[in-house]
Amino acid sequence: MNYKAMSWVLTGSLLMAMLTGCSGGQPQADKGKGAPAASPAEGGNKPQEPVTINFWGAIPEESGPAKVVENWNKANPDIKVNYKRFVNDEAGNTKLETALLANGEVDVFISYRADKVMKRIDSGMAEPLDAYIQKDNFNVEENFGKQSIVKVKNQTYYIPAIILNDFVTLNKKYLDDAKLPIPKDWTWEDYKDYAQKLSKGEGANKIWGSMVGNVPKVYEWMDKAVKMPIGPDAFYTSDGKSNFEHPAFKKYLDDQIDLQNKLKVQPNFAEAKATKMDGNQMFLSGKAAMFWQGTAVLRNIKNLKDYPHDFVTAFAPVPKQNKDDKYVTAGTGYLDFVSINSRSKVKDAAWKFVKWYVTEGNEPMIQGGRVPAWKKADPDKVVSLILGDNPEKLFDVPSFKSALMLDKEFIVDTKFNSSPEIQKIVEEEGERAFIGEQSSEQAVKNMKKRADEVLAKNK
Repeated sequence: MNYKAMSWVLTGSLLMAMLTGCSGGQPQADKGKGAPAASPAEGGNKPQEPVTINFWGAIPEESGPAKVVENWNKANPDIKVNYKRFVNDEAGNTKLETALLANGEVDVFISYRADKVMKRIDSGMAEPLDAYIQKDNFNVEENFGKQSIVKVKNQTYYIPAIILNDFVTLNKKYLDDAKLPIPKDWTWEDYKDYAQKLSKGEGANKIWGSMVGNVPKVYEWMDKAVKMPIGPDAFYTSDGKSNFEHPAFKKYLDDQIDLQNKLKVQPNFAEAKATKMDGNQMFLSGKAAMFWQGTAVLRNIKNLKDYPHDFVTAFAPVPKQNKDDKYVTAGTGYLDFVSINSRSKVKDAAWKFVKWYVTEGNEPMIQGGRVPAWKKADPDKVVSLILGDNPEKLFDVPSFKSALMLDKEFIVDTKFNSSPEIQKIVEEEGERAFIGEQSSEQAVKNMKKRADEVLAKNK
């Protein structure tokens, strides 16, 4: 978890913030005139102003956060929450991190990737939560699961708010026309067979058997696929080198090359990238029969205004590379990592909000497909909120419930050494393999060589 590449500007800001007096890891009374008070100040009847919490997340306000804030503020007049959205891309994440280093701009924030939250922990941007957890007897394992938290130096810096589900969506009409059952346990060989049988037509009228991701990417989907045979920390060996010699990486490239270039049942990478092909639009307009995307597609399935369609969507687990692969949850796992800024002046109030948000408080987020990580959430209510009224018109409900995998243990990574650099290497070498500039064998050799050099340099 070495992020030596952080800019000198952010580092300088960090040092200045530390010198101006950051609070430590123990709960403190909130300071300043924003602190809540149980009674009017001595000698006067004027109550103090409510504490203000600045809460940063990447979800549009209308997709749940506005209702979350409304619910909280109505029930807690002494602690006012303001929500600010940042865009979850590189520019947006840089904006968040810059704000985290400025006193008072951010109190509570959400990270949307494990490597991002670890970077922020390593950079001193997140407050340890253990003292708050102990003070309130808040049982994290009971509420969220044994593997829900990756501790850093035996301290807790975040709590996951949701489970991001990974699955393949299928056009049920096309399945029925081809007399194919909804898969319950399958391999990539099975997937390729389905894709061939579901592909139809040519040119502008072609129905593709497969789409992978909303936009063309290599690392994101390779990361999920190789976890099935390898498990957590798939990109690293035990001795600190990269793991690209494992056959799972070459097999992922080979399967994708088969789908795109050999079988021609999935749009090729170069064309999809050049035309900015939208996977959601392709699937929901009936131009693709299967779509590996996961939770993010759910709100679009319900959005008949922007994605008009009349077919039922079925759900299947992500295919395994081998029938006997030990891990079955692929990219399904904990997400929306909620932290308190180490520079917040209202940490006690922030913790009160965080504890509420990660339990019953994030219910308004469910409608957009964000399944709560809180184990005490009612599964039937969760499914009902996600699928909406009369769900059978748009969803195959039994296969959706199965795809949630709420009864499974998730794959949790703990190593993120040089992760941004490795992701860039995978994108570059993988794309060259997809467009035919090099073989899959040469691609993984290049990934291995370049990644090992980066890991050695950043050791």
